[in-house]
Amino acid sequence: MGIVAAGIAFFPALAVGSFLNVVAARVPLRRSVASPGSACMSCQNPIAWYDNVPVLSWLLLRGRCRHCGASISWRYPAVELATALLVAGCFWRFGVS
Repeated sequence: MGIVAAGIAFFPALAVGSFLNVVAARVPLRRSVASPGSACMSCQNPIAWYDNVPVLSWLLLRGRCRHCGASISWRYPAVELATALLVAGCFWRFGVS
């Protein structure tokens, strides 16, 4: 049951990692974490929902902004993946309870 719970927990945990990236990027700048939506740090173009899928979008865009081509740090998918792996590992080791 632990491995099944870990697999189920992995994908929502990617989203949690994505939110942690938002918090880490915006709080030092004293910006709201709720609005506006995500935008490129270089060109300020809003990021479409299909370009905001944790890890997958970064890979498909090859770590670049779709609009201006600016580099997107590898830290973003690393935080998302690390969060998902840690949460999945906890579910695997300790279960749901």
